[in-house]
Amino acid sequence: MNSPYTGRFEVTQTQHAQHDGLDLVGLDSKDIHSTVNGVVHYAGWENDKDHSQGFGLYVCIRCDGNYYYFGHLSKINVKTGDCVRITDIIGTEGSTGRSTGSHCHYCCRPAFMAGSAYNISDISGIPNKLGIYDDGYRPDKVTEQAHRIEIYIDGQRKYSGLLD
Repeated sequence: MNSPYTGRFEVTQTQHAQHDGLDLVGLDSKDIHSTVNGVVHYAGWENDKDHSQGFGLYVCIRCDGNYYYFGHLSKINVKTGDCVRITDIIGTEGSTGRSTGSHCHYCCRPAFMAGSAYNISDISGIPNKLGIYDDGYRPDKVTEQAHRIEIYIDGQRKYSGLLD
């Protein structure tokens, strides 16, 4: 599962014909993390003149020709043009724009505009079902496996061990 949260989060609204993504609420943290390696296509207000509209304060990341949206943020940690990697903190969950409470609207569109969206559950592995989930990622607990390297020369393993 690849969610914008670390640890536990709740799906509070599912994706359907009138709602192009999932509404998620962080339970262990309110930090919003990038779910893709890409470039920040836009970071700011959906409507500078009326902050009560749409996604409010949001980040859109372009990756492989698709646009990943993280909406209703209370704070943005990136700017347009920044390169981001999976797990980078891009903002903080909030209730800006057209919102009824603190959450992150998470969706993926084939273009930088409303009107069509991919099934974010299929992309992320987050169930399109109300409930509490845990993506298992904990940034403060690095496993030994994450630091294990193997070096091959001419197809033969020459070293296997831990990275210092």
